[in-house]
Amino acid sequence: MKQLIEDLYLKRRDLVSAGFDEALEYIGRQIPLKILRYSSGTECWTWKVPERWSVREAYIATTSGQKLLDLKDHPLHVISYSLPINRVVSREELLTHIHTRPDRPNAIPYEFKYYERDWGFCLQHEKLPQFTESEYRVLIDSSFEPSNLSVGECLIKGKTEETIALVAHLCHPGQANDDLSGVAVLVDLAKELAVKKPHFTYRLLFVPETIGSIAYLSQNEKLVPGFKAGIFLEMLGNNQPFALQHTLQGKTYLDRVAQAVLATQAPNHIIGPFRSIVGNDEMAFNGPGVDVPMISLSRAKPGFPHYPEYHTSDDTPAIITEERLVASRDLVLAVLRVIEEDYVPQRLFKGPVFLSRYGLWVDWRNNKKLNQFLEQIMLRLEGRQSVFEIAEELGMEFSVVKDYLDKFVENGLIRKLPLVWR
Repeated sequence: MKQLIEDLYLKRRDLVSAGFDEALEYIGRQIPLKILRYSSGTECWTWKVPERWSVREAYIATTSGQKLLDLKDHPLHVISYSLPINRVVSREELLTHIHTRPDRPNAIPYEFKYYERDWGFCLQHEKLPQFTESEYRVLIDSSFEPSNLSVGECLIKGKTEETIALVAHLCHPGQANDDLSGVAVLVDLAKELAVKKPHFTYRLLFVPETIGSIAYLSQNEKLVPGFKAGIFLEMLGNNQPFALQHTLQGKTYLDRVAQAVLATQAPNHIIGPFRSIVGNDEMAFNGPGVDVPMISLSRAKPGFPHYPEYHTSDDTPAIITEERLVASRDLVLAVLRVIEEDYVPQRLFKGPVFLSRYGLWVDWRNNKKLNQFLEQIMLRLEGRQSVFEIAEELGMEFSVVKDYLDKFVENGLIRKLPLVWR
């Protein structure tokens, strides 16, 4: 996973760009990937697919020719989707088009003007004192042209058409944790899920942020009713606790499963309501008329910046470890494992079960808590609650309750009904 991040993070991965397409091609060599393309100007509900943006050269130079900033040195030196410019400007005008981060003076900020077009540069704040002359030559050799916005889709078919969306955004040139860490985890999840032959169908989407999800959903509305839940993956490699951001609905089955898994696997995690920690493509899926419950899993903290290096040139592979990526992948797999294994148990017996006859009695000396709740479990087998919901209500681990109820299935005492998404 770390290698993927190192290979892709300096690519010019703007919304619609050659670098974005090259990154998708790279991923497509690792997992089966269908590239969906939506042409510039396509109406996507209230949005439109933007044009392709390219930048070939950019610099700020003194009138004598000394370059103070050069795009060749770092892809963040020009704001993404900057308008072209080639002229001499006053110092006063130039400074209104230079972006810095005073709170991180030796880092180049990441800025973009996707939809409110302007020209501009990004610079280390500590270098501003170098700009003492009255005029400067500025060049941004950029262009906009009709093209296609690309979305990578990895479809893993399950036994049912009920679908779970797993999403990460592939844009943001010069950024590693945001969100190549989510992309790397998503690629590894694709490999794991393909081997497991899952019950549910999974659509793993690699998108340009926001517009990618909106384009995909608006052009594939027939798929929306099949989406039962979704997880947005981002900022998963940095050194911060896990953060669970709830769905818009707040207490859906997915919300509760994720919260229960985090409680056992990452006790130092933080939790926040919808859009209170980070804001990304979960808005498209949870949005009006779509209503697909989507949580966000990250290592972000609420507010700006989500981590110290966020949206700067300091967001490099150096702040990411393979161990944290693996832990992130395993956390998602643990959430999906509960969903995959869960079912609604419905009794086929009457009266209290003679547990000893079926080998279902549990000695309190071996498992005190399970012994304590044997009757409570037995009373919740009316086909109204799933195994997870029974475990949740009784404050027990899902795996313990499932292992126990699986023995009821083996003895013909209950039958499995499909999971009901709530």
